[in-house]
Amino acid sequence: MHPGAIQEEEPDLRLSPRLKAVADLVPPCRIVFDIGTDHAKLPLYLVKAERCQAAVAADLRSGPLRQAEKNIQKHNLQNRVSTVLTDGLNGLSIQSEDVVVLAGLGGLEICRILSGAPACRQMIVQAMKHLPQVRRWLHGQGYRIVRETLATERGRFYPVLAAAWQGEPEELDDLPAWIGPCLIRQPTPLLIAYVHKLLRQLQLQIRSGPELRPVAEELAAWLKERGAT
Repeated sequence: MHPGAIQEEEPDLRLSPRLKAVADLVPPCRIVFDIGTDHAKLPLYLVKAERCQAAVAADLRSGPLRQAEKNIQKHNLQNRVSTVLTDGLNGLSIQSEDVVVLAGLGGLEICRILSGAPACRQMIVQAMKHLPQVRRWLHGQGYRIVRETLATERGRFYPVLAAAWQGEPEELDDLPAWIGPCLIRQPTPLLIAYVHKLLRQLQLQIRSGPELRPVAEELAAWLKERGAT
């Protein structure tokens, strides 16, 4: 089944542009582990789309998990989507053919979750903030960002990345850390608009954090090279 068909048949599983970008990066796999699942909309969507054989909806909070369980029962998918009350990846048995999704969480929280767990072979990450730190952390821990996409929703930009475990630490320079090592290779109009927004934010932050000035200058130079000043 093509995932697009789900939205027509089941409006309650229609994903926002941000979550749709996350779903589109999930490869066919055995189990999807959705960390911070909220109402389990994403794992239900992925199971319905036959992108995974099964899914685990994990959350630190019992309230969202109760709502997730109701949604799972509503779609009669108790045999394929399970819920787990846990902090991050604690207690989860993740195999090489599984995919971990960390979406809608803060970047520092994502790094904390991953730092206390065995390496995940395949991950989809969508951090709400501190994305340069997340990219640097991933590469510094032996992961590589292999795909990236950029979604927009209600005037905000949402970079989403796929990372794979490779085992060799690597430093990430400022430009790929801020723009994205895959996104930077294809400077689309949407990416140009995103970098303009990043630059405006940095220019405001420089007032209290002058150490960010070199990054802002690199972003400005990158835009100028593309005639996008």
